[in-house]
Amino acid sequence: MMKKFKTFILIYLLLFNLIFVSGCTAPTTSADVMVELPSLEGMTREQIKYTLEDLGLKCRFAFQHINITSALQYDCFIDYNGYQVGESVKKGTEISVLTTELPLTYKNSNTLSFPYDYKDKNFLTDGIGEVTLFRSIDGDTAHFYCGNEVVKVRFLGVDTPESTKQKEAWGKAASDFTALILRNAETIVLENIELSKDVYDRYLAYVWADGVLVNLQLVEEAYSDPKIGLDSPYFEYFMQAGVEAKKTGRRVYGEIDPHYDYENKRFK
Repeated sequence: MMKKFKTFILIYLLLFNLIFVSGCTAPTTSADVMVELPSLEGMTREQIKYTLEDLGLKCRFAFQHINITSALQYDCFIDYNGYQVGESVKKGTEISVLTTELPLTYKNSNTLSFPYDYKDKNFLTDGIGEVTLFRSIDGDTAHFYCGNEVVKVRFLGVDTPESTKQKEAWGKAASDFTALILRNAETIVLENIELSKDVYDRYLAYVWADGVLVNLQLVEEAYSDPKIGLDSPYFEYFMQAGVEAKKTGRRVYGEIDPHYDYENKRFK
């Protein structure tokens, strides 16, 4: 009888100790689990995000601007920002990752159409009309023939970097971009019903080349921030294009111009 009683007491003490110890031990949470940061070499932002989230980590991106010479260098991993490959971190940690700039993929300019009929109309009297190129000056300025008269035009809604008297990064690239479009266009139409001018007596206008709004293209290609008023019929298009272009970190948003001498402020 005494032997059975001692056995019962021993079992009771063992069960009590097991319950007490397990009850006082803090449960392991996902935040306590450590993971090693993997190599992200050669990955795009989408691949990086998937890889880190699969490990239970959060991800935040930033740009590290380098001299890019090939389109293949866009959207590429450069380094961890404040961390190292192989370093152990807790699950749930937000990891900052540095990448190169992103490709410019947002294009909405080709969805717009002329708001007015321009046939048989003259820009100087009707605020809309077909013209021919006389000279492309820079990214946001050009001279056109309107009949027998040369019209100096400053593009509405944009302000590209300078490339004439003053030289700024991406100025020549913006100038070349505009010149290429205008020189190859079969049809150029100027639009500004108000026929307003700037302080230099240049007409302000939206410039359509073969049915595409060049002003908007300059924003989409990150050659300019949107500089457009709320009363413009294209306000939403310009603002959305600016938002999307800024996300890429391209050109006027921080990208290094490989054809610009930053020290001497001139084009190479």
